[in-house]
Amino acid sequence: MKIEKLKKKKAISPVISALILTATVLSIGGGIWFYSQGAMTITSEDYAESVINMSDTISERFIIEHVANTSSLLKVWIFNYGNVDIDVKIKVEKDGVIIFPYGSFTPIMAGGFAELDPLSYTATSGDTLVITAFTRRENSVYYRYLVP
Repeated sequence: MKIEKLKKKKAISPVISALILTATVLSIGGGIWFYSQGAMTITSEDYAESVINMSDTISERFIIEHVANTSSLLKVWIFNYGNVDIDVKIKVEKDGVIIFPYGSFTPIMAGGFAELDPLSYTATSGDTLVITAFTRRENSVYYRYLVP
């Protein structure tokens, strides 16, 4: 008798249980969709920004145009023949030893030419100096200067 009563009782109708399951699946799916949409938006913005920065790095073109020295100063001129503005600083080495560490950044407009601040250095005739120019985007140019 007890078994028959238990068989006749139903906990929830099939329609209500289907609605509850559907609502659960939709809410979980919606939560995952919103999460992935937010993550992809952030990822795509970061990717676009890094591609733009990379294109600027690739577009940098500059050379050490001229180096000259007086009795106590070393002068360096840099020409930016690229399409982007750059900030340059230099270091000077003699026989592998840095005699003038990195200076401050000097801005040079695209297509521009700049004389960097003169470096205080007493040059000896016959010295070979290696001058390295760096940009903020970590591109570099080398120039070997033989002191007359």
